[in-house]
Formats: sequence, C-alpha cells, structure tokens
Amino acid sequence: MSYIWNMKRTSRKTKPYHGTEEPLTKAGEAAIQYESLRVILGGNKGIKKMITGDFDLISLTREGIKKSTLKSLAAYLGVSMETMSSLLHTSHRNIQRKDEEELLDTLKTEKVLELAAFAQRGIEVIGNRQGFIEWLHSPLIVLDNKSPIDFLDTSFGIQMVTKILGRLEQGVYS
Repeated sequence: MSYIWNMKRTSRKTKPYHGTEEPLTKAGEAAIQYESLRVILGGNKGIKKMITGDFDLISLTREGIKKSTLKSLAAYLGVSMETMSSLLHTSHRNIQRKDEEELLDTLKTEKVLELAAFAQRGIEVIGNRQGFIEWLHSPLIVLDNKSPIDFLDTSFGIQMVTKILGRLEQGVYS
C-alpha cells in the first residue's frame, strides 16, 4: 500500500526497468548532464573539448571561454547581447570590442557557465526550451512581480531563482 502511495506522490514519471537495458550509473547521468551543458553553450562551435566533470568546468573557467560561446548562450536563452552584458556586469561596448575567438576573463567565464547550468536546470524543470524562455521573462508574484531574468546578475539571485524552479518541480505554487 505504501508503495502505491509513494508512486502517486512523485511528480516525475519513471520508466520501469525490465533488465534488458543497462540503467544509468551516476557517472552516466553526470556525463549526460555535462554534455547538455556543452550543447547550451554552442556545442562544438562553442566549446571544443568534452566536459566530463567538475574538474573540467574548473579548468574551463580558468582558461576562459570565447566571446562566440557567450553569443551562443545569449541566442539559446533568447536574450540580446546588451542583456547578457548587463548580467555579466560589463558594458555592451566592452563585449563588442572583443574578437569572436577572444577569451573572456575568469569571472565572466564563471558567470556564463553558471547561467548555462541554470538554463539547463530550468529546461529540465519546465520541460522545454521555449517554455523556459517564456518563464524566464514572465513576472512572478514570488519575485515581487519581477521576471527571473532580473535576478540572474548575481550568484545569490541565481540561487534564489533556482530554488523557485525547485518549488515548481515539487508542485509548490510559486
């Protein structure tokens, strides 16, 4: 009886395992997660090497990402480069001056990776990219009728909006 009750309470639909396919290990799930992060950042055009774990993210942050990767993320999120520049706390002109292949500094790279991870989580919760983009630009009561994108310029804002996504995933009115 408790098994049925627990199945009703879960919001995620799971596929039963029949023993014919290999279940994903934590490493396999992580590999898929990092690959989808790479896709959000422009795939092979944006980041050439594979991201297989946190060490790769740290290394990538230290090396820097190209301006073209930033443009890919802006396009993926459906925001202008002016908006993306303000999220990175830099002038749009400063970004415009950079060549497409020029690397961003460590702090901007870290913010771009953080935004990409947030987008990945948002798409996972909302269900699709277009729905996530609409949600990102919609005023929310819980945010004092401001849009989630208005809070993505700080790490604390990203954490707050990520918590709201978690509440949505659990079915809590937000």
